Amino acid sequence: MNNLKIPEKISGALCIALINILLILFIIYLGNEIFNLGKNIYSKNLEFINKLIKDISIALNIDINNLKIGKSVFSIISDKGLRQGAISTGEMILAYFMANICTYFILVDRKYIIEIFELLFPKNFTNKFMNHKNNFKHMIVIEGILVLISIFEIITGFIILGIPNSFMLGMICGVLDILPYVGTIIVFIPIIIYNIIMRKYITVIGLICLYILIQVVREVLEAKFLGAKLDIHPLVILISIYVGMNIFGILGMIAGPMYSIIAKEIIYSTE
Repeated sequence: MNNLKIPEKISGALCIALINILLILFIIYLGNEIFNLGKNIYSKNLEFINKLIKDISIALNIDINNLKIGKSVFSIISDKGLRQGAISTGEMILAYFMANICTYFILVDRKYIIEIFELLFPKNFTNKFMNHKNNFKHMIVIEGILVLISIFEIITGFIILGIPNSFMLGMICGVLDILPYVGTIIVFIPIIIYNIIMRKYITVIGLICLYILIQVVREVLEAKFLGAKLDIHPLVILISIYVGMNIFGILGMIAGPMYSIIAKEIIYSTE
């Protein structure tokens, strides 16, 4: 944007708008693909699903026809549930807009923010910290590479195990891999349960081994490459990512190592 000589305020707004548009389009596409996938699985296994429900009802001695499903659904969607859902949704929307506003001001007033940072901390500390800005860029690039590696591993594993829609499911897992704690397990658990129901136990074992392999490879590579780039011990990187995700959520994956670097520079600058 700077090469085009566009004012910083306009370029900042355009960048945020472009990212939001791409994010919304991706979410719409992803949601549509997931819906179609679920619909196809249901339609292809409709007879089996009905038989399974009937067998479960017989085993539990439950008459499905006499179940008050409407009342159960209404009790789930109660006033309290709706109120809590509305509050949670409102908080998420507010946090999303606040994040966009903060990002805009960081893009527009980054020089002013840097000046304040230099006034708050000693000069030797700020000089050392500014030297690490390229490492922050490397950290983001490394996270992107790790996601691509995970996508490749998952797609390859799904193809070998004969999982339908391997490419799309692999892409979904790659995106979810960014999320703390849940990540790819959101996709793996339904597939594992489905294959258990279909009595494909070899596939189930393969999926469990694939998931463990992906997690181990990611943790090892993340600790090794991030630790090397940021000149921090891999154990400190892992702890900082864990603590950061607990406090800041997804952003903690970046914020955690950043705080580790700041702490390291403060400690060494006082020696």
